[in-house]
Amino acid sequence: MNQSQFIAECYAVAWDSNPDLDKSSSFEEILTELQSLKDKALRMDILISSFKPEPELFPTRPTLRDTQARRQGEL
Repeated sequence: MNQSQFIAECYAVAWDSNPDLDKSSSFEEILTELQSLKDKALRMDILISSFKPEPELFPTRPTLRDTQARRQGEL
C-alpha cells in the first residue's frame, strides 16, 4: 500500500462514518472524524470489558476438611 492508497482508505473510513463529509473535506476534518471514531471505539471497549466477569485470581481448591470428608465417604 502506498501513501495515496492509505489516504484514500482513511477518507473512505471517515466518509462511511460521517455522511456529512465529502470529497472536498479537508485533512483536518478527516483527522477529526478518525479521532472521534477512535474515542468511540475506546469507550465501547471499556463498556464491553466492564460486563465481563472478573477473572478468578486464585483457583479454589478443596480444603483439607473437604478432602478428609470425601475420603471418609469413600471408605
